[in-house]
Amino acid sequence: MNRDSTSFEKSYPDEDPPARFASYLDTIYDNRKLIGVITAIVLAFGVAYAFLAQPVYSTDMLVQVEQSADTATSRNALGDVSSMFDVKTAALSETQVIGSRSVVSQVVDKMHLYIEASPRYVPVIGRWIAEHSDAMSTPGPFGYAWSKERIEVSQFDVPRELYGRTFVLTKCPGRAFDLSYRDIKLSGAIGDVLQATTIHGPVKLLVDSIDAETGATFVLRRLSPVITTEKLRKELTIEETDKGSNVISVSLTGTDPQKISAILGAIGAEYVSQNMRRKSAEAERSLQFLQLQLPDLKERLDASETRLNTYRAAHGTVNLGEEATSLLQRSISAQTKLTDLEKKRQELLSRFTEDHPAVRSVDAQIQVAQREADDVGRATRLLPPLEQDVLRLQRDVTVGAGLYATLSSTLEELKLVKAGKAGNVRLIDSPAVPEDRVRPRPLRIIAASLVLGLFVGIMTSLARLLMFDAIDDPHEVELRTGLPVYASVPYSRLEEKLARRRRAGTESVILAQESKADHAIESLRGLRATLEFAMLNARNRMVLISGPTPGVGMSFIALNLAAIMGAAGKRVLLVDADMRRGLLHRHVGGERGPGLSDLIQGASCADDLIRSTALAGVDFLPVGSVVSNPSDVLSTHNLQALASQLSAAYDVVLLDAPPVLSVPDASQLASLSGTTLLVARQGMTGLGELRESIRRFAKLGVTVRGVIVNGQRLRPGRYSYDYGRYRYSNYTYKGHETEVVR
Repeated sequence: MNRDSTSFEKSYPDEDPPARFASYLDTIYDNRKLIGVITAIVLAFGVAYAFLAQPVYSTDMLVQVEQSADTATSRNALGDVSSMFDVKTAALSETQVIGSRSVVSQVVDKMHLYIEASPRYVPVIGRWIAEHSDAMSTPGPFGYAWSKERIEVSQFDVPRELYGRTFVLTKCPGRAFDLSYRDIKLSGAIGDVLQATTIHGPVKLLVDSIDAETGATFVLRRLSPVITTEKLRKELTIEETDKGSNVISVSLTGTDPQKISAILGAIGAEYVSQNMRRKSAEAERSLQFLQLQLPDLKERLDASETRLNTYRAAHGTVNLGEEATSLLQRSISAQTKLTDLEKKRQELLSRFTEDHPAVRSVDAQIQVAQREADDVGRATRLLPPLEQDVLRLQRDVTVGAGLYATLSSTLEELKLVKAGKAGNVRLIDSPAVPEDRVRPRPLRIIAASLVLGLFVGIMTSLARLLMFDAIDDPHEVELRTGLPVYASVPYSRLEEKLARRRRAGTESVILAQESKADHAIESLRGLRATLEFAMLNARNRMVLISGPTPGVGMSFIALNLAAIMGAAGKRVLLVDADMRRGLLHRHVGGERGPGLSDLIQGASCADDLIRSTALAGVDFLPVGSVVSNPSDVLSTHNLQALASQLSAAYDVVLLDAPPVLSVPDASQLASLSGTTLLVARQGMTGLGELRESIRRFAKLGVTVRGVIVNGQRLRPGRYSYDYGRYRYSNYTYKGHETEVVR
């Protein structure tokens, strides 16, 4: 019957450890209170944030980028000059213009967005209280605002090194106020410009109005315009609604619905205004170009008409033949096109360089038109000289007259463009003042915090499992240590209540006396039977009960096992062998000493020190007088003879020993015992601690016979077989007064 760890481990060659997933579920169940606490904390923070966080609103506007008619169908290159300034603009490029510094910085300057002025609220809850207050209230301690206090500041200039610093403005009686920042103390009046010179530089402040009671305080900050502009640009969301729609959506979020609506409206107005000014500026440049060209063109037209009239006067009217008439039309068309392109090139050069793509495109068209004009010229030179002269003169007059008329019409159009064109963009929807918040959404926040709390709690419990290899399954103990589990003692709520009463000093009843049918006692009865069988081949009747660390329930096991064995007719001696912190005398009655320490040192005999108890068949040997070094006491030579004496007088001698890993006392006592058992507590004792305890005993030649798993928690599902399907406990028949115990 004496099996070592190797033989026991080999008896289960094909078994695997319990499923890891199942152990995770067990860990979650065991840590349900911790998970509940963490979930409650996270949920409380979520609820607080959902209702105390400042609401955030969003407003938007729609901008349409208009397209112009296709200029390719125009009668000539300058036939509709106003269309030059309505060239199709890609919505993507306009999104960059809307959010550009040139637009946003103008709004920042006009609305003084670099000035922050707000009431001074109590941290966390002050703003929420103010939002839910209607009447103006007296300022609280330190001047904190509690209601609808307001302040308007139109000018606040400070040295650059004070940008972003917090100034505190305090409302004084009447129109007066005080402004302070560290060593800066200034006073001023509402509506008057406050100018002062400080050690940091000049300060200038204009407070337009204050709506608050005397003593209320406000927070003022002067920010950098550049930083404010960049911050506003990042807060803008600009995108095309649908690809190719040329409709742009611009949105802005913020905590003040009226302010964000005003800011976005100002951005839209500034963008449209800049677009209009840009078109007018382009029209102005083209207008100046045409005003310079028209007089020269008029002079050349007059000269062409004079030459034609003079030629006709000298040679009379000459009728052109069919071929000459055709060449005349071709020459007029080619020359007109060439002249248009040259004028267009000159107009483009007034705005762009020669390397610009538009200028290069016109140059390519000029080369094509020039080749066509050269072809017509070569055909013309084949005509009679008289027809050549007439054709050339008529062509110059026709081309000049048409070009002059076109440019005169274009001049008038440019005047209209400069004076009144609104640009090629327009606002479809102006920003409205939002009424519903976009965040936080209380229900979503609460639901998310609940899920997050559960997640954090579960992850915390699993992290504890991974960081600390606490035993969980008795079967796993057998597989990992090679030792049999003699008993799996379930957790007892009744024992927890009795322990509280013992600590309070109200009574010293043990579980075996209070409830003989408790699950833990039933399990210890099974341990009694197993232990009796295991002691048949032991060298003596002494049983050592120890554990790796304190708090695993060694005294609970020893005390109740003694009561159960005594109730079964055995003569049991319960020995408190923990000379450092022995407390068994509190449970069975009496004082600490004299006892074991006195008996080992020969101060008294065993019959004088062993006490009878209220437990049937159980005698008790207390720990004895306090000794300075228990290890030295346990090293005496007469200890073996004492062990033999006690074993001969009793059926079972139970030694409640100190922890193995804490002190060497348990190892010394184990050398005297015939049977050594280790107590491990579920969720507390680690497998590494259990293995190290076995190694400590093995170094002294002591073989641990088995393990008692204490505090086994009842779990739904996995461990329900321990106390459900296989439970065999009290049953009361209806109609009978006698309770039958099965």
